[in-house]
Amino acid sequence: MVGQHLLRVVSMLVLLAAASRTSTGFIRAVGFPGVARGDLPRRLWAGQRSAEGWAPPGLSEFRRVHSLIEELRADRTAVVDWAGSHALYETGRREFPHLTPTELDFQALVSLMLSSQTKDTVNAQVMKVLREHGLTIECILATPDEQLNEMISPVGFHNRKTKYIKDTAVLLRDRHGGQVPDSLSDLLALPGVGPKMALLALQVVHGRVEGISVDTHVHRISNALGWSQTARPEQTRKALESWIPRQYWPDLNLLIVGLGQESQTEKPKLRKKCLECSRPQEAMELMRVLGVRL
Repeated sequence: MVGQHLLRVVSMLVLLAAASRTSTGFIRAVGFPGVARGDLPRRLWAGQRSAEGWAPPGLSEFRRVHSLIEELRADRTAVVDWAGSHALYETGRREFPHLTPTELDFQALVSLMLSSQTKDTVNAQVMKVLREHGLTIECILATPDEQLNEMISPVGFHNRKTKYIKDTAVLLRDRHGGQVPDSLSDLLALPGVGPKMALLALQVVHGRVEGISVDTHVHRISNALGWSQTARPEQTRKALESWIPRQYWPDLNLLIVGLGQESQTEKPKLRKKCLECSRPQEAMELMRVLGVRL
């Protein structure tokens, strides 16, 4: 079995080397059962722009691409899988067992507020510092602004976020009984909390999915795949929610963000996964469509 698997990988690498670096060269080298050569982009990425305007792909095409992305992300080894806000919530539960559910919920909200314009790894490091300091509403309100700002200084826009976190702590204490709100409108009313953060907060804290959280990765990849044709992430969210069945909403952000991260910073690992998956031709074509040179 090992020898056959190795032979398959080696054969694929030889074909890749023989083909041109364009997707057309790749498809001509490896072939694609049941699909005419040169026809793969139209068949798989059906939601492309046209003279008649944008239209989403058919659900069968979407499900085929979605299942391929699920396979490529099955190992759950992207940075977001261990340093994203949902993962940090579980880290807090595991490493700080004395925290109450209310305190964990507040920490999840703070993590999301810190995450904008900040790498997940940096956010995780800052959250560790805050937790060791004491990350509760009472501790944050008792911490001088200058000290809080210094602790979160590695994150983007830390001066602004210092004020947002402080003001949010006051609102939670005075208007919500110290609880993270369980409605989208109340979350959006908090300083510095936009739709992406609010939707993730509802999912992480309250286990409710009311939309698709869209960051730069989801925005970029959705447009590349023809799932949307938009200029801004919030427009992408509305476009995706207009046609993607709700059953796919809960994991879509995590799937796409992880794929986006790996396509930018872990290309050797992603190349290996593409070549070893059940549909290597489609996986390599997916990378081409996303503008990823493996």
